[in-house]
This record gives sequence, structure tokens and C-alpha cells, in this order.
Amino acid sequence: MDASMPASGAAHQRQLLEQLLNREPGLHGAVLSRSDGFEVASVSRGGIPVSRLSALSSSMLALAQASLRELSLDGGGTVLIEGQAGKLLLIEVPQAAQPPLVLAVVGGDIVTGTLLWAARDCAQQLS
Repeated sequence: MDASMPASGAAHQRQLLEQLLNREPGLHGAVLSRSDGFEVASVSRGGIPVSRLSALSSSMLALAQASLRELSLDGGGTVLIEGQAGKLLLIEVPQAAQPPLVLAVVGGDIVTGTLLWAARDCAQQLS
């Protein structure tokens, strides 16, 4: 957990991540991370290496944002990676007066549009 985050804030963030997983049975886990790669909150249905996912998420989103800037497509940014066994979605979560957070959502058997909608809704609630 993020030491600078009040306990009530971290508990609320974890609750929102739990709601996300409960709402969509095709999801395996969700991690909320700082831009430096440290975990803020996470929930998992098992087997997800949360600390590694947290570190990878911030790096991958930063790379995507740099790519968007180079193409003059500035903005927050979302990264979707699809494999044969599932999907990884990364979304920037803006924070007032703080650097943005990164929401990483891991899904298995879930429609891409459903994953995008559910994760964006959760990110909006987190910001």
C-alpha cells in the first residue's frame, strides 16, 4: 500500500477494485499503481504477480504516452494488450494535485468492449 495515502482512501480504492471484479466475472485482477510503479491497491482472484504487474504497468503506460505525444495525439492514454489467454488493459487515472495513477486490469474470457467500459468506469470513480 502507498504510505502517503490515508487508510480510508486506500480502503475506498480497494473497495472500488473489488466492485470491478465482482461486476465482471471474466476479470482476474486489478492493480492501482503510482507512476513510479509502486502498488497503491489491488485485488486478485489468484495467481497474478501484483508487484511485477504494478511495475510493468507504469512503464508500459509511460511508453504509450510518449508514443502518443510523438504522433501529436496527446492525452491520458490507454493500453490494451491481447494474448491468447487473456487481456491486459492499462488506464491513466488522473488525481487532483497529484501525479496520475495507473489502473491495470487483467481479464480472461471477456469481450474487449466490456473490459474497456468497466475499467474506464472504475478509473472515473477512482479519480
